[in-house]
Amino acid sequence: MKESSIAIVYTCASLFFLMLVSCANAHFPANESTYLNFHIPTNLRLNASWPHVSSMFGRLGHGPEGRLVLPVKFLSKNRKLCNSNLDQMEVIKELHIPEDSGAPFMLLVERGDCTFVKKVRNAQQLGAAAVLIGDTENNFIQNHTHMDERLRLPDDGSGHDISIPSVMISKNEYHAIHQIINNKKNFTGVVVSEIAWHTPKFDNKVEMDLWYSPIDTHTKEFIASNFSSIARAFDLNDKSDESTWDYELNLLRFQERPVLLDGKALGCIGNEDAPDEPCYKLCTNGGRYCHVSHRHTDGKDIVVEALRRLCITKHYKHPKVYWDYIDQFSNLCWDSDYFANEKCVKDAYLHSNIDDTIIEACIADSGSPEKDEENTLLQHSLDMQMYHGIHQSPFVTINHDVSQIVSWNGLNSEAVLIALCETFSYGEKPHVCYACMRCGDPVACAQRSPMTCLSDDGVEKEDPNAHKQGNHDSNNDGKKHRHSHWGRWIFGLMLIGGTSGGAYVYYKKQMELNGAGSGLGSYSLQDAFLSEST
Repeated sequence: MKESSIAIVYTCASLFFLMLVSCANAHFPANESTYLNFHIPTNLRLNASWPHVSSMFGRLGHGPEGRLVLPVKFLSKNRKLCNSNLDQMEVIKELHIPEDSGAPFMLLVERGDCTFVKKVRNAQQLGAAAVLIGDTENNFIQNHTHMDERLRLPDDGSGHDISIPSVMISKNEYHAIHQIINNKKNFTGVVVSEIAWHTPKFDNKVEMDLWYSPIDTHTKEFIASNFSSIARAFDLNDKSDESTWDYELNLLRFQERPVLLDGKALGCIGNEDAPDEPCYKLCTNGGRYCHVSHRHTDGKDIVVEALRRLCITKHYKHPKVYWDYIDQFSNLCWDSDYFANEKCVKDAYLHSNIDDTIIEACIADSGSPEKDEENTLLQHSLDMQMYHGIHQSPFVTINHDVSQIVSWNGLNSEAVLIALCETFSYGEKPHVCYACMRCGDPVACAQRSPMTCLSDDGVEKEDPNAHKQGNHDSNNDGKKHRHSHWGRWIFGLMLIGGTSGGAYVYYKKQMELNGAGSGLGSYSLQDAFLSEST
C-alpha cells in the first residue's frame, strides 16, 4: 500500500513537471488573446497553439490573464449540453467526480442545437472550469489575430454571468480528442488540456472599437471633447505640419460602430413608409437598418448619422478630421432640434474640413438610405454586430477582445486610457500613458502642453454650504419669490396679448359678417380665441 502511494505521488509529480516544461516551451503569440494546447497524450501536443476560436464572453472570473491545465471530460449522453435540467448526481457519476470535494475539469461539448452561451452556462453550473466546443461541421479554423476580427464565439446577450473561458476547435481536432477519450488510446482515456489568456498586444498600435448609438447621452458625454482629447494624444505626428502626416505614427486605430436593429429580423421591410405601419420613421433602405426613435429624433435619422460617420472614417484616415467632426456635431447638432438638420451638419463639416460632396457621394454609393437596397457599410456593421453578439450600447472592444478593465470600471476616460496603454509592451507606451494614465483627470492632463497631471486633477470639490438648513431655505425662498414675481409679469402679458388678439379676430369676423349681410352673433369670443388666425 505504501509503495503504491509512493508510485502515485511520483507519477503525479512527473506529470506536473512534464506540464511545466511544456508550458515553458509553448509559444503563446502576443497578438492572440487565447492559447490552447494538449499535454496528455503527448502526440496531441504542439509547439504552437492549437487552431481555435475564442469567445466574446467569460474569463472575467479568472482575471485579465491566466492559465488552466486540467483533464478533459465528456458527457456521452449529453454531447451538445443544451439541457439545463441534468441530474447533478448522474453527471458526477458519469464524469467520476468525487461527491464531497469535487475535482476541476474542462468539459468537451458539441456545437449545435443551442447558443454557445447556453452550453457554457450549463457546463459552468455542472462545475466545469472551462469548455471546449467541438465544431462538428467545419474543419478550417484559424487563430484570431488582428488580421481577422470576425473570429469570435458570439454572446447571445445573456453571457454576463459566465465566468469561465471557452474556445471552439474544428471538426478533425474534436473527433481526435473524442476518440481518445472513448477508445482510451493512451491506455487511460485521459486528455489533459491547457487554456491560457492575456491581453493581446499588436505591434506598435492598439485597435479600439466603440459600439454605440450616436444619440446615446452617456457615450456623447464620454467621447465628445473628453476622450477625443486622449485619442488625439495617441497620434505622434507633428501637429504643426499636417503635410507630413504619417498613418503609421497614429498609434490608436479607433473605429466607431453603430448598434443597429436588424430590420429583416423585425419584419420591417415594407412596413416603414406609412404612419400606421409598425416601423414608421425607424428604418432606412426599405426597412433593412433600424433604430428606435429617441429624444424626439426619428430612428431613421439616427441611422443616417451613423452612416455619415462610417463614411467619414472611410474617406478621411487622419484622426483629427473624425474627432473634429465628433466634437463639432456634439456641440452644434446633437440636440433633437438640429440632429437631422442639414445646415447644422454642413456647419460641422465646415469646422472639420470635410468635403460634404465626398460624404454625400459615399452615402449614396454605398446604398442610398432612401432606396430599397442594401447599404454595404451598414450591412458590414450589422454583420459584425451579429458575429460578436453585441446587443448593448455602449460596448468597447480593444484589439477585438472584450476589455475587462472597461467592463469592470465602466465607460470613462481613465478606465479606457489604462486599457489602451496596457496593450503596449513595457517601456514602449505612448507618452500620454506615462503622463496621464494614473491621473485623476486624464482628459485635463492630455489637454495641457506639455501633458502634466496636477495634484488636484479629478478631486471633487466639496461645497461647504451644502445641506445647511438656513442656506437651503433662504435659497428656496429667494427662488420662490423670483419665480412668483416673474410669473405674475408673464401671466399679465399673456392675458393682455391674448385678449387683444382675440378681440381683433372677433372684430374682423364681425366686419366680414356685416359686410356679407348675415348679421351679428354667429361668431363668439370663444371662437376668436380658438381660431388659427391667432
